[in-house]
Amino acid sequence: MKVGTDGVLLGAWVRVDSATCSVLDVGAGTGLIALMIAQRHAEAEIDAVEIDREACEQASDNVGKSPFKSRINVIHQSFPEYATAKTYDLIVSNPPFFAHSLKSPDRKRNAARHDDTLPLRLLIGHATEMLSENGRIALLLPVQLSEELDFVTATHRLFQTRRTDVIPAEGLAPKRFLTELSAQNLPKKTDTLVLETACRERTRQYRELTEDFYL
Repeated sequence: MKVGTDGVLLGAWVRVDSATCSVLDVGAGTGLIALMIAQRHAEAEIDAVEIDREACEQASDNVGKSPFKSRINVIHQSFPEYATAKTYDLIVSNPPFFAHSLKSPDRKRNAARHDDTLPLRLLIGHATEMLSENGRIALLLPVQLSEELDFVTATHRLFQTRRTDVIPAEGLAPKRFLTELSAQNLPKKTDTLVLETACRERTRQYRELTEDFYL
């Protein structure tokens, strides 16, 4: 699993503040988002759960070579089977979300990109059980899942407190959105993020969001 724009966006966008002490990264892949959050918060303790063994080994290797290795725990397990007595201030996931779409012959690529192993309702349902009192869930999803997200959040008495529609290039419609969920019914903040200009250059908005992570 290569480092992609989606993971970088979520790792840079998610709200990380002084109250974000315990973090769970669901579907950690090679550890990108866990490492970004550790870079942003000097005291956060992060559990990173990943179902694929090879990706998990790569995440462990990446974490081990980082300055944050004492604060990131990589766990090889499927999220529905993951159980802990901990509660988390933040649960973050760039989940597999290509429901009912054409699949690749590559089984591992399918597991990383399709929702067969972790549908949205299961992801949010299990995550809700692990949230601390003021905990939040942060996700990156395709716009096609907006209505499903509304249904699932209502089922679990959650509220969207932030939403950023992600537009791939100027003049196009949003294809993804970043969202933050909470049990607290706070005023919802909405905005948009354009990734590229019409000339296929990174926008200033995108560069400012991610400048701490790109060399």
